[in-house]
Amino acid sequence: MNNKRAYNKELWVMGNHYKAYTPCSTGSGLIVLPHTLRSLLLVFGFVLMSLIISSNAQALAVKAQMSDLCFKCHPKLQESMSQKYVHFPFKQGKCGACHDMHVSNNKGLIRDDINGICLSCHENVKNLMKKAAIHGALKKGTCSDCHYSHSSGNKYLLVKTERDLCWSCHENLKDQLNKPDIHAPFKGGECGACHNPHASSEENQLLASPNKVCKTCHAPRCKVNGVPISSYTKEMNCNSCHSGHSTDSKGLLGPYGHTAFLTKNCEQCHNPIVADRKITTKADGEKLCFSCHKKESGKFRDNDVHGDGNSKNACIMCHSTHASKNKALTVNESKLCFNCHESIDKKITAMEKALKGIKCIPVKNRKCFECHTPMHSTQQYYFRSDKIATCARCHAVQHKITHPLGEGVIDPRNGQPVVCISCHSMHDAKAEFMLTYDRKRQLCIQCHNK
Repeated sequence: MNNKRAYNKELWVMGNHYKAYTPCSTGSGLIVLPHTLRSLLLVFGFVLMSLIISSNAQALAVKAQMSDLCFKCHPKLQESMSQKYVHFPFKQGKCGACHDMHVSNNKGLIRDDINGICLSCHENVKNLMKKAAIHGALKKGTCSDCHYSHSSGNKYLLVKTERDLCWSCHENLKDQLNKPDIHAPFKGGECGACHNPHASSEENQLLASPNKVCKTCHAPRCKVNGVPISSYTKEMNCNSCHSGHSTDSKGLLGPYGHTAFLTKNCEQCHNPIVADRKITTKADGEKLCFSCHKKESGKFRDNDVHGDGNSKNACIMCHSTHASKNKALTVNESKLCFNCHESIDKKITAMEKALKGIKCIPVKNRKCFECHTPMHSTQQYYFRSDKIATCARCHAVQHKITHPLGEGVIDPRNGQPVVCISCHSMHDAKAEFMLTYDRKRQLCIQCHNK
């Protein structure tokens, strides 16, 4: 017993150097190292860890500058450095800015989706994306559809010349070069002189409102029978009378328009135009239009919701009073319709991405008036004719071999006759041929489930 007390006393005396728990009931004990020794061991641990990290860093160091290392396996990329226009990260050898050196879920070891990477640097384009009119190519595709990511012989790293690139989608514009009166920028393929290729607040992605864009080159010089009317037209939308591309009429009038306007017979609709006097029409509002275009009650809805905002003349909601790009003198319906039906535009865009493009021209080009005629139709959804005939106008061949349709063929889901849109959706299709469901099984069992 005395020996045990002496042992514990000795440990107590050495308390500044050692601490110990007295043996527990099991006979085991825990000895705690002195504070000084613990501090030394901690410092030693940090030093050892630093040496290990330093050693690993040296082991992980690349064998050469990143771009030189990449060029060893990708020699063609090095050759592209000699192109006229080189992307600045690529020129500076910052391959890692866009690519992961080891693994990625994206082709080409791209760090993120293409648009996300591009917009992370190109803030100006990112801000433009908040605008109302976004280029369809950008909404449906990626930046690399139009731009090379490394270098190009074309300005802005374009994959083709500006004109050829635009025409790869807007092929119908080529025919306008055969017109006798051609707008100089259009003839020279300078699309960017008037349009923003990414987005804009204006329709057709104009750089600014039409009268502002036009005034950068053309001062207003409008006349009627020698009487200047520039004071009246200077605030008008130039596109309401003139084409931005080409026409058959001198002064780029049209290309389609009222015969009286194109032949400069203004007094067919207007009272005699006199200098310094307000320009007036022979009749007010819809009365002027219906004086030539006879109103047919069976083809026109009075007090329709689409005309509420134009109580003085509902016609001008959809039709231009002088000239238009369209034969029926209709305005740009994609802007007009999607001002209210924005959700439809979003659904179509999502459908195009899911189906990797669609072939229906009116839907693809957002030509709403090809199928719908607001105020001029008594059909549901303002279809041009009944739900079968509207589709058969374009799909005559498919109509001959289609699933049974019409009266006597009842859709068990709603008790209504089966029509084209019973299986197809023009705005929100989920499967090929713009079907609402996969035709191999899922579509059929919607009705044939017994």
